[in-house]
Amino acid sequence: MAPSRLIAMLDGWVREAVARHGDNWPAIMSAIEKNLDGLEEGQRAELSSQITLLLATSSDAGNSEFH
Repeated sequence: MAPSRLIAMLDGWVREAVARHGDNWPAIMSAIEKNLDGLEEGQRAELSSQITLLLATSSDAGNSEFH
């Protein structure tokens, strides 16, 4: 599955969980974890890699404003 599709899928899961559970973060995380359990090992690894890349990119952009 394409990395962008995995991120879009995660985004959908988060939006759906927030719509269903409001600000109940333990329930939101539980719902997301259930969805993650349905992914294959390779998909989970790719999603993790993409999240790491996004976080690193976001972190770099935020830090560059202060230099």
